[in-house]
Amino acid sequence: MEHSSEFLIKSGSLICPSGRRRWPNELKAQIVAETLVEGVKVADVARRHNIRANYLSDWRRMAREGKLVLPALDSDEADFTPLVVYQAAV
Repeated sequence: MEHSSEFLIKSGSLICPSGRRRWPNELKAQIVAETLVEGVKVADVARRHNIRANYLSDWRRMAREGKLVLPALDSDEADFTPLVVYQAAV
């Protein structure tokens, strides 16, 4: 008995025969990384990728909990915060 399944690919997600989309973890991580840029809104990123904002919020929570590994930042994208050192009053 032979068993096969068909999947469609749309905007990086897999569409199962049931009609539901499945997002590979690598793609989830890339989308979450887009939300970490200063000034970017989760709702705007979700709209751009045609997903619900609450799904994206769940993926962000998974990333915070270490359940979704985010891609490394390019060296050009690294942000630095100035460090101010002062002597504490004794």
